[in-house]
Amino acid sequence: MAGWVDIPGAVAGTTVYVDGSLVARNATVTLPEIAFTTVELSAGGTVEAPVPGLVDAMEATVTVGNPDESLAELCAPGSHEVEVRWAQQVVDREGNSKMAGYKAFLRAYGKTVPGVSLEVGSAGENEATLGCTRYRLVKDGAEVLVVDQLNGIFTFAGVDYSGGAEQLL
Repeated sequence: MAGWVDIPGAVAGTTVYVDGSLVARNATVTLPEIAFTTVELSAGGTVEAPVPGLVDAMEATVTVGNPDESLAELCAPGSHEVEVRWAQQVVDREGNSKMAGYKAFLRAYGKTVPGVSLEVGSAGENEATLGCTRYRLVKDGAEVLVVDQLNGIFTFAGVDYSGGAEQLL
């Protein structure tokens, strides 16, 4: 019999914390994309291969409503500990629905302070862009991945993919 993967459903809510302070609730968040740095090799033509332990620059975005002190905390210069929490519905093989708890921990700095968008009769949306040097993702207390560019940590599903360069230096 084939294995089972729970079917993801709707996100029920989000919260965003900066240095331990709640700055947003039910915000739209885009977590960092992890793009592996590659090198071109000549092997029967040109082949791209990932360089172990290296990834391209990471960014996250957080869209908040009000241009207030919460937005200022999110975009403030310097390195900050950003925590994103969300609850998401999942459905198991018997059709039972439950909530899964996710957390993303970022070491991030404000890259942009968004231009405030105002429209009469509409809620404002202000998208802050964060540069990230560390990204840790946890689902229901189990670590999914850790990418820490400054400390050479690249762990996915408990497997170290750093390439061992740190031990050779």
